[in-house]
Amino acid sequence: MFNSFREKIINRGVTSDLEFNIRNKIQVFNISTFVIGSIYLFYTLVGWLKGDHLAATLTFVSWAISACCLYLMSQRKYDLAYHITACLGIIFLFTFSLLYGEVTLTYVFFLFIPVAVIVLFDDLRICLVYFIITVLAIISVKIFFIFFKPYYPYNALYYNLGFLNIVMTAALLYLAVRMFKSENLIYSKAITHQRHLIEEKNKDILSSINYAKRIQKALLAPESLLNKNLSEHFVLYKPKDIVSGDFYWAEQAGSRFILAVCDCTGHGVPGAFMSLLNISFLNEIVMERKIHKPDMIFNQLRDDIVKVLNPAGTVEEGRDGMDAVLCNFDFKENKLEFSCANNPLWMIRNKEMVEFKADKMPIGMQEGENKSFALQNLQLQQGDVLYLFTDGYADQFGGSNGKKFKYRQLQETLLANHEKSMADQRNILDDTIERWKGKLEQVDDILIIGIRI
Repeated sequence: MFNSFREKIINRGVTSDLEFNIRNKIQVFNISTFVIGSIYLFYTLVGWLKGDHLAATLTFVSWAISACCLYLMSQRKYDLAYHITACLGIIFLFTFSLLYGEVTLTYVFFLFIPVAVIVLFDDLRICLVYFIITVLAIISVKIFFIFFKPYYPYNALYYNLGFLNIVMTAALLYLAVRMFKSENLIYSKAITHQRHLIEEKNKDILSSINYAKRIQKALLAPESLLNKNLSEHFVLYKPKDIVSGDFYWAEQAGSRFILAVCDCTGHGVPGAFMSLLNISFLNEIVMERKIHKPDMIFNQLRDDIVKVLNPAGTVEEGRDGMDAVLCNFDFKENKLEFSCANNPLWMIRNKEMVEFKADKMPIGMQEGENKSFALQNLQLQQGDVLYLFTDGYADQFGGSNGKKFKYRQLQETLLANHEKSMADQRNILDDTIERWKGKLEQVDDILIIGIRI
C-alpha cells in the first residue's frame, strides 16, 4: 500500500509522452513537495502545542499551498506549480525568520532556493531573478536581526528547532538525490537495452544490404565480358552507399557489343531496386526481344518503366526512371551507334574534347508528349577515347569553398590525362575526387567508364 501511495505522489502529472529529463524533474519536484508539505504539517503541530498560533497558521497555509501545487502538477500546469513553490519557499523562510529570529538558523535554508530554481527552470533569466530575490531576502533578514527583535521571545527550545531543521533538510536532500540517481539508473539501463536492440537491428539490416550488394554486383557487366570486347578501358564505380542507383550493363549481340552506363532515380536501397528493375528490362529487351538499336532500346525501356511504376500515367506519381548513355559498338567496321538520355557522351580525338549532346528527357515519365530518343552515329578512329558517365562526379561538393566539381573541371582533368594508361586515368580520377571531397560526404553515386579505341 505504501509503495502504491508513493507511486501516486511521485508520478502526478507524469505522462508517457514526456522526455526523460522533464519526467525526472517532475518526479523530484513531487516527492520534494510532498516531504516539505509533511514538514509544514509537523511544524503546524509543534506551533499549536507551543501556543505559537501565528507560526502554526503560517505553516498550515504553506502546507495547503503545497497541496495545491501537487494538484496543479496533476493538471500538467508544471511551470505555475514551480513558480508558486519557489515564491512560497522564499516567503515562508523570510516570515519564519522574522518570527523566531536568528537562533533557528532558518535563513540558512535560503541557499537551497537558487539550487531548486536551477533544477526546475531551464530559462537562465528566471533563475537569475530568483537568485536576486533570494539574496535580497537574506540581506533583509540579516538587517532585521541587527535592528529588531523576533516576534517570539528567545527560548532555549529554538536551538533544538534549528537542529531539527538541519536534520529534516538533510533528509529531504537525501531522498531527492537518491530518487534522482535511481531514475537515472533506470533510464541508463533502458538506453543501454535500446542501444543493444538498435545495434542488432542495424547489424541485420547491414547484413541484408551487403548481401544485396553481392546480388547487384553479380548483375553488373562482368569484367571478363568487358575485357573481351574493350582492350583498353577503366571503370570507376563508387556507390554513395553500400548499394547503388548507378550501374553499368553490357551484352554481346552477335558481332556487336552493347554497353550502357545508367543513373537511376535515387541512390542507396531505393536506387538499387530501380537498378535491378532496369537491368531486368535491358536483359529482356536486348536478349529476348532482340532489339539492338540504342534509340529503340530506350523507347521500349521507357514504356516498360512507365507501365510498371506508373500505370495511371500521372506525372506527379511517376517521376522514377533513369538517365543513361547506351552504345552499340561494331568494332569490325569501327562504327558506333548510341543514344543519350540526359547524360552526354564525350570523346577526345586529336587532343580535343568533343561532346555529343544528350536528349533532354529521362527514360521514364515526363511532362508533355513522349518523343523518340535520337539515334546518333559515329565513325571511330584509332586512338579515340570515349567517356560514359553519370552526374555524381561533377555534382560532388568539395574544394576550398565547398562547391561542386562541375563538368568543365572534369573535362579538363580528362584532357590533361587522356594519353595515360586507362589504369592511371582511373587512379587519377579517384584521387582527384577524393581530394576534392575532403571530409565532406559523398553526395551521389559515381560512375565513369573510359574506353580507348
